[in-house]
Amino acid sequence: MNKVIPIVIGTAIVMLIGIAVFVSDFVPAEPPIEQKEHTSTYLTLNGLIKEKLESQQIQMSSPIKLSKQDDLQKYCSFFTDPAKQDLVQYCTSTELKDINDTFLGNIHMVGSPDEPKITLALVQVNQTMGQLDSVKTIFDATVRSTVCDCWEQQKPGGLDNIGQWVDGLQQFHQSGNKPHSKSNELILDGKTMQMELSQNENGFLWQFFIYN
Repeated sequence: MNKVIPIVIGTAIVMLIGIAVFVSDFVPAEPPIEQKEHTSTYLTLNGLIKEKLESQQIQMSSPIKLSKQDDLQKYCSFFTDPAKQDLVQYCTSTELKDINDTFLGNIHMVGSPDEPKITLALVQVNQTMGQLDSVKTIFDATVRSTVCDCWEQQKPGGLDNIGQWVDGLQQFHQSGNKPHSKSNELILDGKTMQMELSQNENGFLWQFFIYN
């Protein structure tokens, strides 16, 4: 079953491969100086998400940055679709915790060194969906920071807010007793978004994708 494990910075870093998660003793080096200039978009967007989440009492770590091909293949292989995985030339990863310092999940951004092409937010909840409000907060902050602050005006899919979308997928998933469910794609401000929900040994894993 798929599961999410916290990233530990210092002696170990937890990254996701596909949707499976594992622990490694690998500690990535800082990108070279010339590449930092090209990855400012990643840092800016991660900073915007962090600011919004902190206002909602959710902690977000500084991003881990990976750019070497071997590291990308080992730690940033998130997609079974080769066309999507080929977009991964640069990768950042952050860790999310609630006010009680309990691990919630990760936000990953991948794409070219110049700009992200895909943003992926992963949130692990328990068997009773007790952290559903955190799922909504994290997904909402990710959209407002990386797409636009315009959901209420555009109402993709006829939904008033992203919380309605989360509730809809939860109801659909649990009504059919399925191990994995996927939402319809929604378009907001020219970007495609999709959610997936999977059951695992720790409860449920929420996955939220934004494609530029």
